[in-house]
Amino acid sequence: MIAQVVEVPSATAIEKPLEANLAKAPMETKVLPTVLPKVGLQEVKPPLVVGSPNQPTDAIAFWLGEAGWAFEQDKLTTPKSDNSHYYLRKVLAKEPDNTKAVAALEKIVERYYELLRSSLRQNKVQQARVFLSRASLVMPKHGQLATMRQLINDHDVNQSAEVSAEVSAEVSVPAPVTAVAAMRNQKLLVPTQLLDQQDPLLVQWLIGVAKKAHALKATMLIVAPKDDQVRWLYQTMNSADPEQRIRANIKHSRPARVEVNYLARKDELEVYAN
Repeated sequence: MIAQVVEVPSATAIEKPLEANLAKAPMETKVLPTVLPKVGLQEVKPPLVVGSPNQPTDAIAFWLGEAGWAFEQDKLTTPKSDNSHYYLRKVLAKEPDNTKAVAALEKIVERYYELLRSSLRQNKVQQARVFLSRASLVMPKHGQLATMRQLINDHDVNQSAEVSAEVSAEVSVPAPVTAVAAMRNQKLLVPTQLLDQQDPLLVQWLIGVAKKAHALKATMLIVAPKDDQVRWLYQTMNSADPEQRIRANIKHSRPARVEVNYLARKDELEVYAN
């Protein structure tokens, strides 16, 4: 038997084709430039930071400007955080002696003085009191406040005098005595000062009127300027007899009084003795 010999190629023969392939396609190594060339591109610069044209550089000037703008719109002390007084306080908190801010506060008080007088001319006394209160808030020691307060007090006195004069004839002059019973209408004035104080003597008189009105089967109209005054008068008179409610209506008007209607030969009710 003849042995078959197999020839094994050497390592050198195996490596040669690989070396040949590498020789045919050598690896290219490119060195990148350290500085990129400019290819038609402009140099990019960071944007310039510009503040808003509405944003002031001086806070004091800004607040004064806002205070002036609010004043022109009559936003004197309202609405909250957006009124002339609000901005002026911010100025004075930073500069307590700022003359422009102090002068502006004076103008606010003067404006409230004008509004108060206008309200009184329209008989809006409660509104006038609100304006006085707000002016006092702006400058508590302002000399004009005393004048404003006096105007309100004088108006109250004059108004009460005018209204009292309108009903004085009906109240002070009793109806004549008649041979037979006739419808009586008595208007009994209630002193305003005692009403506000809920005076004990006034309470006794009101209860006495209520009891007499029960006996006369009378109807009543209770009148006072304010709601709390009317309610107090009604509750006081209604307490005269726990078992029987008074026959009464209420009304908001001036002056404070109790109007009583009943059938009798003469006036049976006595006015309040001052």
